[in-house]
Amino acid sequence: MLRIYTEHQFLTPENRKRVFPLLFDLVYAPNEKAMENFSFTDSLSLADIAVFPVDVVSFVKEDKNNFLNNWIEDVSKYKIQVWVYAAGDFGFSVNKPNVTTFRLGGFKSKLTSSDNILPSFILDPYNRILKNDFFALSKSEKPNIGFVGNANGSLLKLTKEFLLFAQRNLINTILKNPEDYHPFYPSGWKRFQFLTKISKEGKIESNFIFRNKYRARDKNAGSKEDSTLEFFNNIQNNLYVFCLRGNGNFSVRFYEALIMGRIPVLIDTDVKLPLEDQIDWEQHSLIVSENSIIQDLITFHSSRTELEIKQIQKNNRKLVLDKLNRIDYFIQISNEYLRKK
Repeated sequence: MLRIYTEHQFLTPENRKRVFPLLFDLVYAPNEKAMENFSFTDSLSLADIAVFPVDVVSFVKEDKNNFLNNWIEDVSKYKIQVWVYAAGDFGFSVNKPNVTTFRLGGFKSKLTSSDNILPSFILDPYNRILKNDFFALSKSEKPNIGFVGNANGSLLKLTKEFLLFAQRNLINTILKNPEDYHPFYPSGWKRFQFLTKISKEGKIESNFIFRNKYRARDKNAGSKEDSTLEFFNNIQNNLYVFCLRGNGNFSVRFYEALIMGRIPVLIDTDVKLPLEDQIDWEQHSLIVSENSIIQDLITFHSSRTELEIKQIQKNNRKLVLDKLNRIDYFIQISNEYLRKK
């Protein structure tokens, strides 16, 4: 059992949405599995780790008295590891000795061993949205790949994405916000270019639904219920799912494809995936460069048997249910930490 020291003063109802993810299952929605593997202690001398309780990105923006840095310095005197959570599309790393930053994305070439990538914790669509249980698709003659989402190739879209990029960086500079700098990457425009190219390839069956905006902002996508059902039906009905980063350098769709037992095709934009020292991601997904997606997809599909294709689908769903849900993810992290301690 991992003993956790934290600042309970910040575990308020108002901070529910920005709490360190592990603490959600210990404080806001306690469950048996979390309680069996983690416990709180008020004594730093008895603690295995110290967890800063809320998202440090939003906290630092309000931290006028340098509370976070002082807190890290105080708990570090006890020679225990400090865990912090950097939320949002961009996040940042707290580069201090004994500090591990949990974040959603970032650039693999710039991250260190002190950065842990969080999966997107997806609620099971089969339980919440779809009317059937999981089933594995058979291998088709051609690889069939799906996508529903923001993909717009117009010059206006490209211009808007650049203006939003410039505005964000200007605000961050003026306010001295701590978020990492990300180079300009027009993800909506890029998606359109990739998907259009794939759809013209006769050796691939593509099932794409283009939206001009992200679903939450797209009035033409229909009701939230209908657009959500359309999104997950598209994943369910296609063996492969096209995945490309959004504003931040990670893809939520990647984890949605996994939990539904499909095979994500991820454009590698210097992405780091969770638990890379424990999970062989090449056994669960197809990770391709921007220039090789078509040939890599055709080669991957043709080189796998029907049995292998079905097993990958089963393994992908099992991976999320067993390892990439919130509790089991942190159990793996804590077990590894206690083993090395």
